[in-house]
Amino acid sequence: MSDPGQLERVLREALAHPGPVVVDAVVRRQELSIPPTIEAKQAAGFGLYALKALMDGRGGELLEVAKTNLFR
Repeated sequence: MSDPGQLERVLREALAHPGPVVVDAVVRRQELSIPPTIEAKQAAGFGLYALKALMDGRGGELLEVAKTNLFR
């Protein structure tokens, strides 16, 4: 499945199936998995990743993360 508009229908069908199922959902490489609550340790880890990416000259990677997760 690669169309986000199909997600709800596909998950309903999968959950209604009486046995095991596999839902293959295609996501962008830079898509962040956001937990319901974010702890300070997680935010610090992301900040460290961002700092290292900038220092390594991978600012474009951070822009892709921002575009993918903030500007939908």
